[in-house]
Amino acid sequence: MKIFFSLVVLISIVSCSSVKYSAKENPDNYKNIKAGNKYTFYQSDGSKIPMTISSIAKDSIIGTRKKERISIAKTDIKEIRKDKTAIAVIATSGGIAAATVLIVGISKATDDLADTAAAFGSGLN
Repeated sequence: MKIFFSLVVLISIVSCSSVKYSAKENPDNYKNIKAGNKYTFYQSDGSKIPMTISSIAKDSIIGTRKKERISIAKTDIKEIRKDKTAIAVIATSGGIAAATVLIVGISKATDDLADTAAAFGSGLN
């Protein structure tokens, strides 16, 4: 039981973000990046910057983070991810609820089956 819940939590943590741009897979293809959305930028130097994009220029992406204007050169971007924490939390909660209902249902069915078998067993003696 604990293993199942641990697996559900692990899957939800891994699925919290989706890759919208990768320098390895599709360099210079920023079609999935939209102004007004919040993304996390992973740079070539290993740093990461979460920000809301305000515009996409020819050679850089401009956005804001905590009311501070930030510009990142496209050549410095290794990967861009979109955060989906809310969806992951909802999916995890639903999975845990479904597992609980399933386990309780199986437990009740097993008890009912045992009672039925005992009733038939006692009548045959």
